[in-house]
Amino acid sequence: MNAVTGSAAPRRGRWIDPVLAAVLLLALLFRIPISLFTVYHHADEIWQYIEPAYGLVTGDWIRTWDIRLGIRSWLIPLILLIPVWLGHAVDPAGELHLVLPRLTMALASLGTVWAGWSLGLRISRRHAIMAAIVAAIWVDFAYFAPRTSSDTLAVSAILPGLALLVRFRDTNDRKDGFFGAFLLGLGFIMRFPLGPALAIPFLWTGRLEFRKAWAPLIAGAVAGVMCDVLASVAMGEAPLLWIYNNVFANVVANRSHAFGVETADWYVRVLAWEWQYIAVVLLPAMWFGARRYPMLALTALAVIAVHSAIGHKEYRFILLGVLLLVLLAAIGSVDLAARIAAWRGKALGRGGLIGLSGLWLAASVQVAATEPFVINWGVGKAPLRAMRTVRAQPGLCGVATYRIRDVPFVSRAVLNRNVQTLLIDGRDAQGQAEAAQGRFNVVVAPAEHIREVPLAYRFKGCMSPRKPLFEQQYCVLARTGPCTEEAGRLDYNAVLVRIDK
Repeated sequence: MNAVTGSAAPRRGRWIDPVLAAVLLLALLFRIPISLFTVYHHADEIWQYIEPAYGLVTGDWIRTWDIRLGIRSWLIPLILLIPVWLGHAVDPAGELHLVLPRLTMALASLGTVWAGWSLGLRISRRHAIMAAIVAAIWVDFAYFAPRTSSDTLAVSAILPGLALLVRFRDTNDRKDGFFGAFLLGLGFIMRFPLGPALAIPFLWTGRLEFRKAWAPLIAGAVAGVMCDVLASVAMGEAPLLWIYNNVFANVVANRSHAFGVETADWYVRVLAWEWQYIAVVLLPAMWFGARRYPMLALTALAVIAVHSAIGHKEYRFILLGVLLLVLLAAIGSVDLAARIAAWRGKALGRGGLIGLSGLWLAASVQVAATEPFVINWGVGKAPLRAMRTVRAQPGLCGVATYRIRDVPFVSRAVLNRNVQTLLIDGRDAQGQAEAAQGRFNVVVAPAEHIREVPLAYRFKGCMSPRKPLFEQQYCVLARTGPCTEEAGRLDYNAVLVRIDK
């Protein structure tokens, strides 16, 4: 037994524990299908990260307002550049360049499973197995793992980083301190609003040991931030200026408020809605886990508290906090189950662990299959179907969007065709479409505006046939014949600049 922690000492001579290897495989069995069958959770995954990477590969991409204002880091597009390039090289006319980045993210997320194992193993092997299994199968872990977003990348870096810092606190191994701090620094640069919460593990790890602890911690954190600095320099931009631009745009200019503002209790209400009656067991398990790791509990609560004070709220913003709470509940569930077994005069054996794993799987399925989470499984599919239908049109030479609510809608990475793109909207949209027929031969329009499209265009289908008319946003129409004019002032990027989108 480990004299410091009371945990079982790892066996020497093995590169990886076979049980951990099996759980990592289990995690992939959940993550790979999600990578293949879900498109994106939020538009940022495409337009802010995949699209710039695609632009670096092809030289052709759609630049949204936040790209033009310089409020995004180039680090994430550069990280995704290799899978985007490889996918486009292998399948230049297909969608492999969209799929490979999601698979890459899914592989990177396996570090969160290891983090659960490491944190649990510090207590006992039973705790390690349960924490790793929950990190493998819980719907929040599995669904968000393939997302090409700053939130997922931040979590994939921070959770293993926290596990390394906990180990550094126990062993004083400077490598653990350096790499743990490096991962937290990297996670911070991926999503800098997490900074106040990440200060908690730094202070907890460093304490007052300036020579032993703070030297590797500071060195690691600086190295993590330097990755972003190098990315900015490589793209010819001033280091870290994007953070200032982001704060100015979203806090001073309130650009984010255009996407919705919620009250301070919104995250609590959403979690209550998501967990529902499962919370009856989940909350006590979290309490037991928090007793094991109060620092992690404080970090999770700080993530939620800081983001609760920000007007614009999205569930993905508190993903780190939610996953930490779930990991704590996984660890605490072993203690809770052991206590229940003791009350019955029994010990928590292998059968008890299998039963507990089954309960976690059932709870995960329950959350995944009910509102509000169930909505996520269909996000992004209609736009992708629309672009597939557009690509399938014979003689495609130009595609226009007509009075589409969601702007931007066109992504060069998703369209993946070297044709001109147009954006038609506004009071004189019908007149513009009539006059510009020589510039496009395929158009995407909402069902409610199909009759405004010029008569030369024939209906090819709507992408969400089971939804009511007002939700049929993506219907494709096409005409025969070539494009005889340039996009001109209706060019998609040019219109985005004029409407500041």
